[in-house]
Amino acid sequence: MEIIKTTDWEEWDDFVSKSPQGTIFHTSYWLRASGKNFVIYGCYDKGELVGGLTIAYSKKLGIKYAHHPPWTPYLGIIFKEIEGKYTKMLSIQKKICGEMARILKEDFDAVYFNLSPHVIDIQPFIWENFTGGIRYTYIVDISDLNKVWREMDRKRRNDIISARKEKIKIINNEFKDVMELMRKSFERRNKKIQFEKEAYSYNSILERKGMCKSFIAEKDGKFISAVYIIWDKRCAYYLLGGYDSEEAHHGATALAVWTAMNFARNIGLKYFDFEGSMIPEVEHFFRKFGGKLTPYYSVRWSRIWVKPLEGVYRLVKGIKW
Repeated sequence: MEIIKTTDWEEWDDFVSKSPQGTIFHTSYWLRASGKNFVIYGCYDKGELVGGLTIAYSKKLGIKYAHHPPWTPYLGIIFKEIEGKYTKMLSIQKKICGEMARILKEDFDAVYFNLSPHVIDIQPFIWENFTGGIRYTYIVDISDLNKVWREMDRKRRNDIISARKEKIKIINNEFKDVMELMRKSFERRNKKIQFEKEAYSYNSILERKGMCKSFIAEKDGKFISAVYIIWDKRCAYYLLGGYDSEEAHHGATALAVWTAMNFARNIGLKYFDFEGSMIPEVEHFFRKFGGKLTPYYSVRWSRIWVKPLEGVYRLVKGIKW
């Protein structure tokens, strides 16, 4: 097990593209765009890269945290595709996971990350006293869009048809327009967008690579809603979205999503990942597109003195001097 050097990041990115568990979020260019400190661990067998783990990190109160960069739903461990018996593959992956868990405990004081939906075995982390958690997303197989349309909720289909009848158009505009619609969505809930700078940084790199696109619903020259997707070799991810409540149309966002799905299929992608669906009203909206409810797992660990120290910090911070 060793840290992959900067000079080998290109090799790592190639490994990510071939790994069944690899996503755009595991690549070095995504991590670089975050502006955060990060490390890529590689596991080698006779000089061949067979597994790896990506993680960002920071330090606060003397505590070294391993965590996700902003706007990053999946991270953690991925593996080389292994041919042969299932039991052989499982044994190799468990060994790699166990070694990674021990390395993380040596290098950090607190660790948290969500794994790719394609990593289902967190048992070796549990054996190393990590706590497991579960979250959900919806993933749509877009290889047959006619089937997707048939399996979509009838109300969602009607929303899309209604938006078309009312002359709502989907245009591909600048990223700043996506962020402005996001801002309006947040303001409606009395919140502010966090990590806006990082969002622009991701977009800048992905635009150059041709791996992102915005879909903005527009009517009479006014922007109603936006859907922003990014992708890797297999899957498109709904990363950002927002709408203007004053100009809202119940079918505008649905039409933008459907247009994004068609685009993703046309460039050869097989899957469309709604990238997390834990907020009830958001989950309800995503569910109506007929995707498969898909669990993805998280792991968490910290040294025994971390939580008491964090508690003292919060207490002191709350005292008015």
